[in-house]
Amino acid sequence: MRRLILGAAVLAACTAFPAAAKDAKTRKPEVAVETLILDPDNPGETRVGRLTWLNGIRLWSNHWLFGGFSGLEIGPDGSTLLTASDRGTWWTATLELKDGVPAGIGENALHDMPDAHGQTLEDGENDSEGMMLAPDGSAYVSFERHHRIVRYTLPDPSDWKTASKAKSEILQPPAELETAPANGGLEALALLDDTTLFALTESLRAGKGYNRGWLIRNGTWEPFEYKRTEPYDPTDAKRLPNGDMLVLERRFSVLGGLGARLCVIARATIKPGAKLDCRAVAELQPPHPIDNMEGLAVRQNEKGETIVYMISDDNFSRMQRTVLLVFRLEPATAAR
Repeated sequence: MRRLILGAAVLAACTAFPAAAKDAKTRKPEVAVETLILDPDNPGETRVGRLTWLNGIRLWSNHWLFGGFSGLEIGPDGSTLLTASDRGTWWTATLELKDGVPAGIGENALHDMPDAHGQTLEDGENDSEGMMLAPDGSAYVSFERHHRIVRYTLPDPSDWKTASKAKSEILQPPAELETAPANGGLEALALLDDTTLFALTESLRAGKGYNRGWLIRNGTWEPFEYKRTEPYDPTDAKRLPNGDMLVLERRFSVLGGLGARLCVIARATIKPGAKLDCRAVAELQPPHPIDNMEGLAVRQNEKGETIVYMISDDNFSRMQRTVLLVFRLEPATAAR
């Protein structure tokens, strides 16, 4: 298995978090499932932009730590799920598949994200946002409020359920990241190539109409600018099989309500110092079954098709629920 080579210089000495009350642990919530359709007003509709609807499920739990999911990974065969939440937890689950796409939830568990001492993260330290898995099985997680990226080394990279016992190391951030709004830091985190992380802020401005982002390699954070599409803010990103970067954006207002936008950045344009433009793939809005969409995952199935997954953070409602949506990404010529 190839290993991610970010260089030892990237990993700063672990700084001590405030003492936590108890050791990190695992909980097993009960989860109820509701099947969704793309457009309740037009039950036969299956397309929006370049996306073809495959399935959607709404998940409910009475466990107080369930929900708030902001980062997402799906296993290579589509049968396992790993998320990171803004409550300082991972959620792992086995996905019950129908025609190759999620239709239910099997065994699942909530795992505390441990600090450097194996204890639960305290309030103010636990607002995780972006997440990506490296080829060596390490999980990189970005945090807001106390802005940082943490590398978690799982005891068994093939078993995501070992996440609660992961060892953590902090990537030393640049001073500019400290100026980000408390709730507008590193939202999107992706692997650009085997040696480089792609990190994008939600609302740290970099000139008129642009957000700040970084390419992180060998301990160096090289800035770039990401063109905003008002009124959307970026919330996650994942590399597509051809190397392009797929970005998930979210909007919310009292009058306009919720909306989600997917767009693509051409791989050849992603360079240090670049001004990146993200081309629209699809826009989702009610009556589409969206919530506060924050997590994004991509995998290629056995047919070579690109499957896109989105998961919601429920922090507008503060209910113990989430929405998982699954689409097939069609070629650019298939847009409509």
